[in-house]
Amino acid sequence: MSRKYYITTAIDYVNSPPHIGTAYEKVSADVFARFHRLLGDDVYFQMGNDEHSLNVERAARVKGMDPVTYCDQMEEIFRDIWGRLEISFDRFVRTTSREHERRLSLLFEAIGDDIYQGHYEGYYCESCEAFLQEKDLVDGCCATHGTQPAWITEENYFFRLSKYAQPLLKYIEEHPEFIQPETRRNEIIQLIKGGLDDISVTRAGSEWGVPLPGDKSHVIYVWVDALTNYVTGVGYGEDEELFAKWWPADVHIIGKDITRFHCVIWPAMLMSAGIELPRTVFGHGFVYFKGQKLSKSRSVTIDPLEAADMFGPCALRYFLMREGTYGKDIDFTWEQFRSRYDSELANDFGNLLSRSAAMVQKFLGGKIENLAATTPDGNGGALVELSRSVASDVAAAMTGYAPQVALSRMWELVRRGNSYIEEEKPWALAKEGSSRLPQVLFDVLEIVRQVAVMAWPVMPGKCEEILNQLGLPSVTGDGEFSELLVWGAGWPREIEVTKGEPVFPKYTDEDLAKRFDVQVGAGSEGGPAADRKKDEKHMATFSDFEKLEFKLAKVLEAERVEETEKLIKMKVDLGGGDVRQMVAGIALGYAPEELVGKTIVVVANLEPATIRGIESRVMLLAATGDDAIAVVVPDKDMPVGTKVS
Repeated sequence: MSRKYYITTAIDYVNSPPHIGTAYEKVSADVFARFHRLLGDDVYFQMGNDEHSLNVERAARVKGMDPVTYCDQMEEIFRDIWGRLEISFDRFVRTTSREHERRLSLLFEAIGDDIYQGHYEGYYCESCEAFLQEKDLVDGCCATHGTQPAWITEENYFFRLSKYAQPLLKYIEEHPEFIQPETRRNEIIQLIKGGLDDISVTRAGSEWGVPLPGDKSHVIYVWVDALTNYVTGVGYGEDEELFAKWWPADVHIIGKDITRFHCVIWPAMLMSAGIELPRTVFGHGFVYFKGQKLSKSRSVTIDPLEAADMFGPCALRYFLMREGTYGKDIDFTWEQFRSRYDSELANDFGNLLSRSAAMVQKFLGGKIENLAATTPDGNGGALVELSRSVASDVAAAMTGYAPQVALSRMWELVRRGNSYIEEEKPWALAKEGSSRLPQVLFDVLEIVRQVAVMAWPVMPGKCEEILNQLGLPSVTGDGEFSELLVWGAGWPREIEVTKGEPVFPKYTDEDLAKRFDVQVGAGSEGGPAADRKKDEKHMATFSDFEKLEFKLAKVLEAERVEETEKLIKMKVDLGGGDVRQMVAGIALGYAPEELVGKTIVVVANLEPATIRGIESRVMLLAATGDDAIAVVVPDKDMPVGTKVS
């Protein structure tokens, strides 16, 4: 009997199209949904649009449209984007649907004993559409949007959130899996221990929203409206059979900035209504662009379709799941995106498929027997053991919300496949007429098949293309993971391999520039073509080089920047009492304690930069490769402050 798996994402404001940070959440949820389908689970994946926002209403008015017509149009835009990114949701909810509005009203009636009317006076951030307390502000501004909140006074209806502080703490203590990762759980515990105030759950004087049952002069506050989609989408109050099948949700995938709503307000409402809480709420990190937080309001965005149109949606999905630790922030740069594409997808995996298919074509006429039964008798026996180990670790990582670990393990198998070819030298075996040649090539093809199956949740389209080249059917998503990864499973007796076009084609700079000119416009801000054109127009002269001041500096202090994987904050001595702070992305290559006392080379006269809110006043020099980082250091002892030229 299959196990049910109900997964949701946060639903999205539709005041503008999604950026790559929004895509990060949807892609990750899709990866987990697809993996559980691969396990044979009965999966229900729900996402959708949050439409009763005042920001949405304003966006509609700016376009001269009524809000419902605007939301209808935005639904098409969002669905198109998610379709192009191969998101396989089972249900797309809209908070303006009559079904949702009816069920939301029923939930409000269920928590009626904890609702009372009162007077609200305080701060309100229009961008967040959230009420803020003094302690939430940073220099008098919203911490998320950097704008000064409005001071509002109105009669509202309140929910007795304070009543649920102790029950929430007790539940979290007894169910540590409820809030993940651990950093999010600790933040919520501290928030609750700091005291919970009752919250306003309605707004007066607005017609854009769901009317409050019993008082049509109020509409239900947008955040409360949005949170209920997780139960209204599975039949709450109207379809008892459907609700009993899917609730509680197995996981809500949300951004770390909205954990207060999903881990405090939402579970308190469920407790009030006598409804079981979701099993897990996972608060993922942000996607930054060159150290800057993505923001529609601040015009720091990346269109997810730029990368998808250029390299294919699977390449974008791979990067988002491979880069950094899921749950922590990641940084997107075009350089790093292309580096992973070239080295891991085109060179490692794509090349493994291409060269193995080419050798089957050249040496065996494109046909080979299924030799799974004889693999352990040769040197390939170690491959079988490695594949079993990788499959086990991939399953544990995927079910533990660590896709980056799963992909890292898969690529160990990919690289082993490439090294196996170099060790066994099929071309030499063919020249010798060795009977071992078919076995070696079958072993390599099986590695390709294994990785294609394991990576299917991350790259469904490309993995199906790979399997088709091997003469195998696409992954249906309704099989048993362990059965699919039995060595040699799924192959017919005689295998016919087709050498097609490269699955991950290489692109030259000229190709990329041309594609970006056509698809996103010449000089598109943030695009790789624009970056290259700018570089070409600004080749450095010797006089430019002379403007830079390179110095030796000693690292006095070093520590990781919280909520990041790559950043380290340091204090460095440039000599003569000149001590400065700097931030460098070298944590994947160095522990902070390794850096203390080290003499490094820095650029001393660059304009200060702010990275994750930390001022950095110098820049170090380092060499970076696919899997290594090396800080530039002098090979002889020299005093700090010495100029480097």
